[in-house]
Amino acid sequence: MIRLLLISGGTISLVLGFIGIFLPVLPTTPFVLLSAGLFLRSSPALYSKVVTGRITAKYMTRKSGRRAGFSALIIMWSMILLTVFFAADKPWIKILLLAAGITGTAFKLWYFFGKNNKQITEKH
Repeated sequence: MIRLLLISGGTISLVLGFIGIFLPVLPTTPFVLLSAGLFLRSSPALYSKVVTGRITAKYMTRKSGRRAGFSALIIMWSMILLTVFFAADKPWIKILLLAAGITGTAFKLWYFFGKNNKQITEKH
């Protein structure tokens, strides 16, 4: 059951990544990296196809991972700030959202830009 959910999530993520190739609003690299991560846990054959695929292989480089990190930070902070300024009415919710944003930023900086991070492509 878990394997099926991981494969389904990876497939949906990969489709969104392909759509992102043509739509500049939708980031491609994070979706391709997510699908590779989900396939790594569920189907080695699908993981291999994503990592070595003619279209997807160029999104599996270290530079692409950094670009995905920047995209993730921009999207995350855009949503947090929109919510803080336009949707949240209680001060404690705003503080909680900002704290979660700071925590998420620290994690993303460590994961995508840390010296000791391991990219998906280094695992095979």
